[in-house]
Formats: sequence, C-alpha cells, structure tokens
Amino acid sequence: MENKITFRYAERKDVPLILVFIRKLAEHEKLPELVTATELLLEEWLFDKKCA
Repeated sequence: MENKITFRYAERKDVPLILVFIRKLAEHEKLPELVTATELLLEEWLFDKKCA
C-alpha cells in the first residue's frame, strides 16, 4: 500500500481540527491550562486578521 501525503492551505472548516491539535500538543507538553484559544478566536486570527 502506497501512502500519499498532500499539503494544502488550511481552510475555515479546518479550525476545529487545528484546535484539537493545539490542545493535544499542550497536553503532551503538560501545559493544557495555557491554551486559551477558542474556535472563534482561532478562525479570526488565521483568516480574518490582515497582517502584512
């Protein structure tokens, strides 16, 4: 069986999964209390803020 990896830009629909990844990493690092992100905040910072 051949494994294929595909890279793409994140989309708004990915925000819940991205937040899961952030929380899992924080748990692994034994710092879950430091995660203050919400789906709404994450979506705003990833897609709505215009930083140039």
